[in-house]
Amino acid sequence: MEDFFDETYFQGNTKSNYSDYSKTDAKKLFKDAIKFIRNRTKGGKFLDVGCAYGLFLKEVSPYFDDVHGCDISEFALKQAKINMPKSKLKIVNLEKNLPYPDGYFDCITALDVLEHTKGFDDNFRKISQKLKKGGYLIVSVPIDAWPRKLFGFMDKDISHISIVKEQHLVDLAVKNGLTIIKKSHFCPAPIFYKIPYIPAEIEIILRKTN
Repeated sequence: MEDFFDETYFQGNTKSNYSDYSKTDAKKLFKDAIKFIRNRTKGGKFLDVGCAYGLFLKEVSPYFDDVHGCDISEFALKQAKINMPKSKLKIVNLEKNLPYPDGYFDCITALDVLEHTKGFDDNFRKISQKLKKGGYLIVSVPIDAWPRKLFGFMDKDISHISIVKEQHLVDLAVKNGLTIIKKSHFCPAPIFYKIPYIPAEIEIILRKTN
């Protein structure tokens, strides 16, 4: 699977739903997550799981003392090192391990990552274990809801192998000692980036309470 996420994947049009990931406007695409992070207490350790080119890392790095990113794609991490030379980056296959200490990070993001993994529940658990008590986790994933039933054929990314229902994600959060702070729905779009309120995907902000 590591080889799947190569230059062709991020250029889009064939293997993925992207149309040249390098031209992504991170401020627009991740605006809600950026806003939440900007408004929390400044400082601490941050990890972006599936950081790709480091575009999100670049936006939130001023709000943390220690910034980490990991991705399965060696090609993507080469771009991330250009965009974020001072961040701590690792090639990581989440299905195998997540090589950070438990309870280490104050904030973790996994934005459009878990749907690419076979062990959705186990990988969610791995990520939540790395979070400090009182820390925040932001997750976004496609969900099994009416938009996917009607328009799922338009998703040409064959690495989207784990599409769960919203309630499953909520139950998983509770099981892993996380409390929901906020959740929002949207539909990704190449031009508008995210069309709000349409439950094609969910972004959920969680806090570790135990």
